[in-house]
Amino acid sequence: MNPPTSLKDLERSLYRSSTQDGLIDIQVGSVLLVFAIAPLLSARLGDFWSSAIFLPFWAAVFYAARVFRRSQLQPRIGQIKFGPYRIKRLKNLTSFILVFNLAAFGLGLLAFFGLLEFPGWLPLSILLPAGFCLVGYTLESSRFYLYAIISALTPITGEYLFRNHGFSHHGYPIAFGVLSGTILAWGIILSIRVIRKYPLEDNGGRE
Repeated sequence: MNPPTSLKDLERSLYRSSTQDGLIDIQVGSVLLVFAIAPLLSARLGDFWSSAIFLPFWAAVFYAARVFRRSQLQPRIGQIKFGPYRIKRLKNLTSFILVFNLAAFGLGLLAFFGLLEFPGWLPLSILLPAGFCLVGYTLESSRFYLYAIISALTPITGEYLFRNHGFSHHGYPIAFGVLSGTILAWGIILSIRVIRKYPLEDNGGRE
């Protein structure tokens, strides 16, 4: 006979399960597409606009994920309300992401003014894994640690392709295309799993 589960353990289990719908993966993979596609557009649009045009795309993806969660996932698995500890943990993630973005912005400014010199792949090989580890720790999801390892190797792989095999744009279109495509594909697979596991007809009459 299994020992009774405490409310704390139950909440932790539900918290972990709530990150298994794949929507976070899809959103992250969509953001990383900028590193794969923007370099190909920079010659025509410039470095700023080649990245800025992704803003409406990201907004559309985030909105679509929100609609999908409400229309497809919540009717199947319900809506979970967490206690103060989990809510605080999620709020801390927002603060950490803000600090993370400010750090990345600061490094970019230092590099722009020539106050800090480093290989172009180095900041991404540090910041991307740090971001993934932060998300993995906060959401208690181990797959984000795997993403961290892959993302650390992605800029280095791109640079290798550029220097040794003549790939354009430091190999980023290929290297980050594989990274973002992998994360997007896994997110879609997770979403499909939830839909298949909890078909809507199973919830009929549960009001």
